[in-house]
Amino acid sequence: MNQKQRDKLKIIYRKLGSTKTKQIIEKIQNHKKPISQKNILEWSKLNPHYSKDLLILLNSFQHPESFCVALEIQDEIESKQLEQKDSTKLIITSPLTGSRIGYTQENFKKIIDTAKNEIILIGYVFVNIKGQMDPIVNALLSATSRGVNIKIFFQKGSSVKTLKSIWKGKKPSEIPELYIFNDKDNSKDKGILHAKALIKDDTVILVTSANLTGSAMERNLEFGILHEGKIATNAKKLLQDLVKEGYMVKKN
Repeated sequence: MNQKQRDKLKIIYRKLGSTKTKQIIEKIQNHKKPISQKNILEWSKLNPHYSKDLLILLNSFQHPESFCVALEIQDEIESKQLEQKDSTKLIITSPLTGSRIGYTQENFKKIIDTAKNEIILIGYVFVNIKGQMDPIVNALLSATSRGVNIKIFFQKGSSVKTLKSIWKGKKPSEIPELYIFNDKDNSKDKGILHAKALIKDDTVILVTSANLTGSAMERNLEFGILHEGKIATNAKKLLQDLVKEGYMVKKN
């Protein structure tokens, strides 16, 4: 298949869509006579211009079977690209919403609620004034009670103290591993842990500007990206290396 055929195939496929493409493949495979533009018009429901282009493209292949294979390959390519697009979406805290935009707290809770093995939480600060963070607190408690391993990494020791109080009286197996950042640089200009992220089961990561506070979850303007893929595994590996090298210190 040459480049001109590829370009035409992409245009025709996008006019047809996946369902109609599959129907056309079936019609061509089962049609025993030479295929006419009338056949194409009837099968595709395209306008005369595109139905003519489709017939010209079909006839540019040596065999109709080869054209069907090319359509099947294009359908698979388009489906994979759509999956990749759908694996990343915008997560915000704001007055606005939409089909590809979600509120921060709802997504934090959903990710935790659907975890099967592990949750890794990374933040600068955790504050639960007037119970504003209770939906996430309850999701974390539910996760540990069903056996999900939780690791929490924070900059501030005060956040660790607050989090410890949440699991007070729980079985050791239900208590998360709590870490704080330790910049080993002896200079006055030490760095801080300023990242905010949530990783689920090595497959899903939410990176966000939002701290774990009620204002960040409900009132501020916050932007984040929710992604499903290998990046989540890479982020987990970085945290493991930080623990190994002594930059993240376990506090329980």
